[in-house]
Amino acid sequence: MRIVNPVEAGLADFFRRRAKSPAAAKPVLLVQCAEDPFYFGVFGAIASALRLHGPLRVEQLMFRSVNVAEAASWSRFFLNRVFVNAITSEKWRVLYASYCDAVAYRCNDLGDIVGDLFDLVRAYRVWRRLVRGTNVTTLEIGGVLVGDLVNDTYLRFKPAPTVDVADRYMFHVIWQAYRDVRRAQDYFSKRPPQLFLTSYSTYVQHGIPVRIALQHGVKVFAFGNYQEFCKQLTLQDWMHTKFADTYAQDFAVLDSQQERLAEADAALASRIAGKIDSATAYMKQSPYQERESLAVDASGAAVIFLHDFFDSPNVYYDMVFADFWEWACFTIETLQKAGIRFLVKPHPNQIGLSGGVLDELKQRYPGTAFISSNITNKQLVQAGVICAVTAYGTVAHEMAYLGVPSVMCARHPHSSFGFCVTAKTREQYRDALISCGNFGGDQSVMRNESLAFYYMHNLNHAHDEQEFLEVLGVFRSHCADFFELEQVAGLKAELESIFQMSAFRRHVKKFETCLS
Repeated sequence: MRIVNPVEAGLADFFRRRAKSPAAAKPVLLVQCAEDPFYFGVFGAIASALRLHGPLRVEQLMFRSVNVAEAASWSRFFLNRVFVNAITSEKWRVLYASYCDAVAYRCNDLGDIVGDLFDLVRAYRVWRRLVRGTNVTTLEIGGVLVGDLVNDTYLRFKPAPTVDVADRYMFHVIWQAYRDVRRAQDYFSKRPPQLFLTSYSTYVQHGIPVRIALQHGVKVFAFGNYQEFCKQLTLQDWMHTKFADTYAQDFAVLDSQQERLAEADAALASRIAGKIDSATAYMKQSPYQERESLAVDASGAAVIFLHDFFDSPNVYYDMVFADFWEWACFTIETLQKAGIRFLVKPHPNQIGLSGGVLDELKQRYPGTAFISSNITNKQLVQAGVICAVTAYGTVAHEMAYLGVPSVMCARHPHSSFGFCVTAKTREQYRDALISCGNFGGDQSVMRNESLAFYYMHNLNHAHDEQEFLEVLGVFRSHCADFFELEQVAGLKAELESIFQMSAFRRHVKKFETCLS
């Protein structure tokens, strides 16, 4: 039985009714069969717009394979891989068929038993070597780096706060990676599309097709960050997160800098006042809505801003630690040994399982001052904290706006600015933590740098592009109201308006060029 909610059914009906040119052998557009109404709608809008300009074959990549918590038992693993995957995949196959002509391939295809058995043997050999101490993040399969994807998939789908290479589920993730590499190589080497649209590029089911497509010269665009409509991926930069390495230099050559800083100031001040903006739209609630008072003395203390333990640590390059548990433990122990006072603040929008991990962290480090996630960063600054500690979080520029520097340990979006110290090794990170009380600088300089960052990260668009992103944000939020029947008509109207927007047409023209 296929269970389709009103929003999904309404979007499928919208695309079936769109006029389209006949399918052709070429050019080929490949879309990821993302199980999300937002991406279903966005990819459908692009495919429909491209078909107005000529024949086009659209194929769907059915990437479903791993499932959250499938490792709880053998019976659950079998149930998910055989039945849940089949039922859910069929539902989305039918929905995407409203604008797709065929299935490109399935990551969880159960029809190639011989190939899967060979992959199983290879995966087992690799896994046994991992148990003997090999670093999983460096793992390559057939010349494709997959270790970071395997690492993050294990954390998210086990789910687990830290990587255990001896765990049998690690073996299953490696096996799936081998299967994904083989299927992707077969597809992209024999009948490569001209253009591939994907939601994300993290985890094995997203990242492996992306990397192999790029190896075969396919143009790939990802739609998984909130700062831009899409990002073209390359072999030099295959992360779906926005490229930020040159923000400071790029802002320095812009004209009307004071006006741009003022625009960023208005937006960032609104966020700190407790409003959700486009940059924090992924959060369930604003971290600046003051709900309770700070009950501990924070004067002169550093603050460790925890991440969601089950998030992808490798969504940015050069992450020093394999996971956020390892990072948190190293940070706490380093500050304790150095005699530096610190507070620990949980992530304000962590998933439910993180509560148990926090309890374990508290038991491991008794006497450590954990504060409520409801305490705002503004309250912490007013209480006198001297430094923020985060792996790569957006809290860094928020704290800089309020006059507090940060210590970080990945190639994060703020890395080109001076309000943070970025470590590239554990030794550098340890030294930075020990010296965290000495990083205070000119607060007005930090504030201006934070505004320059905010402008480059969120506002550096043409006027029509900014308007388009705002409309897209509304469409995204409406797609989340799965069972609101009255939402369907509004979604269709929003799609019609998107088709008419100059920024969307400009993107379609770019995709046309990729197909030619």
